[in-house]
Amino acid sequence: MKIIGATTTYVGSEIPGFNGQRVRIFGVMRGALRPDVNVDADDYFLTDDEVLARLGGVTRLDRLDVAHLRADGSASFVHCDPRAIDLECFADLKD
Repeated sequence: MKIIGATTTYVGSEIPGFNGQRVRIFGVMRGALRPDVNVDADDYFLTDDEVLARLGGVTRLDRLDVAHLRADGSASFVHCDPRAIDLECFADLKD
């Protein structure tokens, strides 16, 4: 499954005013919601689908680096990091 570069919809409530917005995925912050996360680990921020798949793919404990898509389909230069479960394509990861 192609994740990096994929387009999906934000369906969460953590980021005010963002619900229903189309976003493009630029990276995955593995285990970002874990209390013991090591943000300096080599495999914390991933931008390669093959590496991500080899490490088990996206989980409910991840955050993703995304950018809002403009009407013309281009991505905003402003990025945010929603929880994986707040993106439509990963909503099935919720408890």
